[in-house]
Amino acid sequence: MHASEFNKVTGTTFSIKCEKLIYKAKSVFQKIKVYQSKQYGNIMMLDDCFMLTEKGNDQYHDKCISLATIDKKEADVLIIGGGDFGLVKSLFKKIDIKKLYVVEIDEKVVDVSIKFFPDFFKLPKKTKEKITITIDDGYDWIKNNKVAFDIIIIDCTDPNPIAKKLYLKKFYQYIHRSLNKNGILIQQSGSPYLNKKDIINPTINKLSSIGFKKITLNTFSMPIYPLGTWSFIKCKKAR
Repeated sequence: MHASEFNKVTGTTFSIKCEKLIYKAKSVFQKIKVYQSKQYGNIMMLDDCFMLTEKGNDQYHDKCISLATIDKKEADVLIIGGGDFGLVKSLFKKIDIKKLYVVEIDEKVVDVSIKFFPDFFKLPKKTKEKITITIDDGYDWIKNNKVAFDIIIIDCTDPNPIAKKLYLKKFYQYIHRSLNKNGILIQQSGSPYLNKKDIINPTINKLSSIGFKKITLNTFSMPIYPLGTWSFIKCKKAR
């Protein structure tokens, strides 16, 4: 059998050979499936889009971490999304973190990840004590936030009905307010080939109009995502 993702823009389907479907459910927000494969291990799909694999996800995490550079001994970090904890574990390997907040809208994603991707949650006790997980809408959470961060990572899906508020100009204004001076924002920004008009260019324009500086588009290879190349937008709060 195969796990498949259909891309409406290109009219193409990308498939991964799998052994079997081991989990299928619908949360309050989305459909969740987990497949078992020899090449990638367990594979998570959200609303029939590939999201996470046990093996071969290093490109995504490593690229994001390579952008999270600050001139401080310890960083206060916020991840909006990231409930699968793959990025969380990788961050602690590369960055000295004082406190890490994870704000995930879908509790079911966390529960499914704990069950089918347990290695991402195997962290030392001292590391776990630095992590605060909140199940909440990222937009509402940051709107009411009073904590200042050195790094904010938006590890969300593309602007579907669940995540579309996380691409609004008002949302980025709340992000800007929540960053320390010289704080960094890293935003998942989709395919540089498929999403230039609907995600990348509009996001860069919004960030620039708010006052973010040093805005860059950073691409990388990601075999399980459409056309095999993905991107992050990175920018800095100058004041």
